[in-house]
This record gives sequence, C-alpha cells and structure tokens, in this order.
Amino acid sequence: MKLPLPITKPFSLARSIAFLRSFPPCRGDYVLADDAITAAVSIGGVAYRFKITEATVEVPDDAPAQALVARAAHFLGTEDDVTPLYRAAEGDPPFRAVVERLHGLHHVRFLTLPEIAVYCVMMQRTPIAIAARLKRRFVERFGRRVDGLIAFPEMAELVALDADAIADAIQHRPKANAIAGVVRGVAAIGETFLRTAPYAEARDALLAIAGVGPFSAAAILLRGLGRMDELPAMHWFEDDARAIYGRRFDARAVIARYGAHIGYWSFYVKTGAPRVTASSTRRLSA
Repeated sequence: MKLPLPITKPFSLARSIAFLRSFPPCRGDYVLADDAITAAVSIGGVAYRFKITEATVEVPDDAPAQALVARAAHFLGTEDDVTPLYRAAEGDPPFRAVVERLHGLHHVRFLTLPEIAVYCVMMQRTPIAIAARLKRRFVERFGRRVDGLIAFPEMAELVALDADAIADAIQHRPKANAIAGVVRGVAAIGETFLRTAPYAEARDALLAIAGVGPFSAAAILLRGLGRMDELPAMHWFEDDARAIYGRRFDARAVIARYGAHIGYWSFYVKTGAPRVTASSTRRLSA
C-alpha cells in the first residue's frame, strides 16, 4: 500500500538520492533509482522492505505502516524546515551558492540508531572506504534479509552479540571489542533520551561510554538522530568550509549567523564542498 510521506517543503528526493549515491558508508544498503529509494528495516524481529518516492512511502500490506512511514521520514529528514537556513544564507554569498546547488536537500541520516552506534566505532581513525567494508561485513553476517536487501540488526539483537562473534564477522578484534561495549552503552541510555534530552546531557551520556569520544558522540547525535541544534567542534568542518569561503572563512561569524541551524550548515558544507572543489578544478583545467 502507498501512504503519504510527510514533507516540509522545499524538499527534493533527487538531492537525497544524489547524496546517497556518493556516501560510501551506505553503499549497497539501498536500491537507488532516479526517482525512488528502496530500503529495508527491522521492526519487532521482522524485516520490511519499503519504497520512498517524492510524495509517498510504499509498504507491504502486513507491515506496521505508520512505523515505516515515520522511519522513512526520519531517514531523509523530510519534515525538517530548511527555510530558516536558507534565509540566513541570503546574507552569506559563498554559502548561498551552495544552497542554490543543493536546494531542497534535507539532512539524510543513518537509517537507525543501531546502525550509527556500530558505524561510529568502525570509522574511528579509519579511512572511510575501510570503515564501509567493515560495516558491510557486519550487516551481511548479522542483518536480516528481505527481497534482496539486508536490514540492519535491531538494538536488542546487537546487545546479544559478543565480541568474539563480531570479531569473526569483521576480522578486526579491537573494533569488535569496542562495538560490543558501545552498543550496550547506547542501549542503556535509550533512543528516547538521546533524541529529547538537552543536547549537552545527551552528549555527556554518550561520552561516559567507553569507546565513545567527542567525534563518535557527535556522529550519533548529528548523523544518526538528526540533532542539528549544535555543532560540537567547528574544526571538523574547517577544511570543507575553506573550500567554500576561502580566506574569508570566519568560524565565529558563521556560528553567530546560523545559530540553532549550525548542524544543517555543516551538512550542506560537507556535501557541497566536493562539488565546489570539482567545479574549480574543471575551470582551472579548461
């Protein structure tokens, strides 16, 4: 059956698809067409396949329909209001150019909290291509298959895994040990608290878990749960920001301008900087 996808405009599914095509950690997780994304998620021990189009979510007749629609909306950030970001960009010409390129892009998250809880360990001090391979090995061993896709394990399933099983799957003992501890810690905090608590409280709860540092905590809150209200450390984004702003980049001015939308600013900067660099390279070689 097809159900409406809740959307706050402007929204462009094509921009979301383009982002996923270029995002190595999730490569192979979805079926990407020019006008649709097909994904799979486990709910209550059952894997469901669902298809997102510009305005609808298509789900199996026997599926928990509203839960899948909510998951699809969270995944693509479709209910986020990007207009305050765009208004702030009107007085910021370098960033406004990025907004024009990415107009309608909402913040694409990892599909579930369990997925980012595992991946935040895999990416620590590891090149993105290698971390993506580790994640693929993990999901192929422990995920639940449905119609050609694999749904990431649910949190209760992750908590039940021991480090030996994880190490056998990913062939990386130190990361296996860390993953086993991190998922237990994240599960003990709970998704509701991490979504709704004041940002500093959620961050500090994550930092109390062995194996979770500032970068991993930020990844869980920003890239996993869509907590866009704060940016834990500007220096993680400065190289990309300088590709856009050049020598004019002023971190304090950016933070003051974008305020509660600084997380969205960082997402657009990370997504847009490679395009700016590629465009500059083409001009120089022409």
